[in-house]
Amino acid sequence: MSSHDTGLTARIFRNTGYLLGGKGMAGVLGFANTALAVRALGLRDYGVLLLIHACAGSFSVATRFQSWQPLLHFGSTLFAHGEDEGERDRFQTLLRHCFLLDIAGAAAGCGLALAGVAWFGPVLGWPVADQGAAMLYMTSILVMNTCCALGVLRLTNRFRQSAMADVAMMLTRLLGTVAGLCLHWSLPAFLAVWYAGTIMAFSTNSLAAWRAIRDTPSFTGFRILGARWLSRIDGIWRLTLSTSGDQAVSSLTARMAVLLVGAATDPAATAIYSVTWHVCDALAQPAQLLTPALYPELIRLRDRKDWAGMWRVMRRIFLALGIFSIVALLVAASVGPWVFHSLLAIHRPDNLPLLMLLTTAAILDLWDVPLEPVLFSLGWAQQLFASRIAATVLSLPILYGLAHLWGVDGAGVATLFAEALILSTRCFPFLRMKRQGFSP
Repeated sequence: MSSHDTGLTARIFRNTGYLLGGKGMAGVLGFANTALAVRALGLRDYGVLLLIHACAGSFSVATRFQSWQPLLHFGSTLFAHGEDEGERDRFQTLLRHCFLLDIAGAAAGCGLALAGVAWFGPVLGWPVADQGAAMLYMTSILVMNTCCALGVLRLTNRFRQSAMADVAMMLTRLLGTVAGLCLHWSLPAFLAVWYAGTIMAFSTNSLAAWRAIRDTPSFTGFRILGARWLSRIDGIWRLTLSTSGDQAVSSLTARMAVLLVGAATDPAATAIYSVTWHVCDALAQPAQLLTPALYPELIRLRDRKDWAGMWRVMRRIFLALGIFSIVALLVAASVGPWVFHSLLAIHRPDNLPLLMLLTTAAILDLWDVPLEPVLFSLGWAQQLFASRIAATVLSLPILYGLAHLWGVDGAGVATLFAEALILSTRCFPFLRMKRQGFSP
């Protein structure tokens, strides 16, 4: 591998390290927060809290545009030539376009969530007495999306700053949970704490993005009023809708899984499934953080048409993922049961099969990490979106059926099947592109 490829790979892993550091700190805070919240609320009410939060998150991701994708995909070259007035104007229009996407998605998500909870709230698994608090919590969707701000941070290589939002959110929730435990707060008060954490994350990302771009040539003369808000770049809507749809279906599937397990079982089983999945997903988190660090570099390689360099970088990442997968399985088998018991304060001796099922599913999911950015950057966004829809339509009924028959273990089997199906839809086009030398 050339010195350029080595430096590029090192930059990818360094930026991933920044994100991992932030996620690691947030994970420790989240671990403590979960343990204290379960003890403060009890397993049942904590399960209701998870259901309400999952519902808000589901509506948010279902209506969220992945505005950072077009900002990086089309804005990288424009941002680099910010001294040119024409390029600067095109970049600023693109930036306003992406910001407008965030606003539109948040407004649509909030409106749909309020209507959906008003009609179907009790069906989703929480008591009628908590309906009012759940309705208020749905308005947190307005500050859940910071995709444009994240795009700015990634475009300006501010990965260290982009890692701080999760820390701010979890620290806010932990402090609120400690207060709630000492003062014996009920479920509505804990929903307010979760809400405050979401506001803190939004504020942290937005402020960091503004500080990152305010003094750059591309931001000179930026205006909110009296300027065009919709970009006319060819292909921007096709990319935006395909990538946003793919990510929405992916995130929505994860949240819908929690809701379906709740509908098929009970709040306690929902908490067991959700916490176990989060523990297993946390094991895969270091590798999953490659995506935001990898995508900007792949865009630069694509713009230079350096297909050989792209494959060399991918090969090194695949090797690292293989080693990581083995370590993750060993860690899950050895310390997973202890982590589960520490979080939920219950003894479930037969939880190891669920842990291993969901850990394997999380590992299959992380192998998408290098595949999707490559395929997105080379024009496969629409095909990947269509294949994810097909896989989701097939897997969600299976999840509900197996959870109804076999409880959380059945949900684990269904989750593993769904991740294997998704991975197969990524592997086949990737292998085809590799045979063609990655040239689109």
